Amino acid sequence: MHILFSSKIDASSNPANILSENWFSQRGEEWVYGKHVMVDTKVDSILDVPTDFESDGLVVLSTHRSEKEYPTLTVHVPGNWDSADFGGKSRTLNTVMASKMKEVLCGLDEGNKKYGLGWNVNMEVDHHGPTCSVPIMFVEIGSSEKEWKNPVAAKIVAEAVMRMLESDSVYDSYFCVGGGHYSQKFTKLGLEDEKRAAGHILPKYKAPSLEVDTFKQAMEKSVEKVQGVLIEKKGVKKEQKELIEKFAKEYGTEVIMEK
Repeated sequence: MHILFSSKIDASSNPANILSENWFSQRGEEWVYGKHVMVDTKVDSILDVPTDFESDGLVVLSTHRSEKEYPTLTVHVPGNWDSADFGGKSRTLNTVMASKMKEVLCGLDEGNKKYGLGWNVNMEVDHHGPTCSVPIMFVEIGSSEKEWKNPVAAKIVAEAVMRMLESDSVYDSYFCVGGGHYSQKFTKLGLEDEKRAAGHILPKYKAPSLEVDTFKQAMEKSVEKVQGVLIEKKGVKKEQKELIEKFAKEYGTEVIMEK
């Protein structure tokens, strides 16, 4: 696994510094922990992070931006359901690590409670670039400069990443549909369901753009075999739900309605 950060970005470099101080050892211009490697990409924008690494997975330590300055710790797989407004290729998803993301999410939640930070912990839907050939996830501190510099948030992120690196747990992965950008339903599933994990997440506002091409990607671009489709009840419009059910039937996978 490769951990990617930028020394030019506080929300990225601060967790990396904690990882290097406590677990990773410097080797030349990289840091290593067992078979895992941490790299300073030195990019000005984390969306410009290079992804041309031979790796079983990339973990990008990143900022999260929100106009409402929403204090949050997030994890998600990058990718574009339609146009590529913030990097990557249009209508192109990345390979998701559902089990690893679940471990990070649980680690963020655990640390948030342990250290009394009191922020929101969210699994976000697929969005923004880059597009790459290996599995990838973003772990983010948001949403303004005040939060990006928070040392407790950095510690929580570092410990969540270590939890993920040291875990061999594998969960049942699902393509999840419905809800808003901060996926409350599938965040809850990730934190409370002992067997299932959210993989790609299609929000309600992107559901009208779903076609066979992106449906197949959501089912196939995954480290784990995707077990089926979870649709949040009342999370998408009737016509979109029926279209997804049609795609699922043609693909040969099950659809489960989540209350």
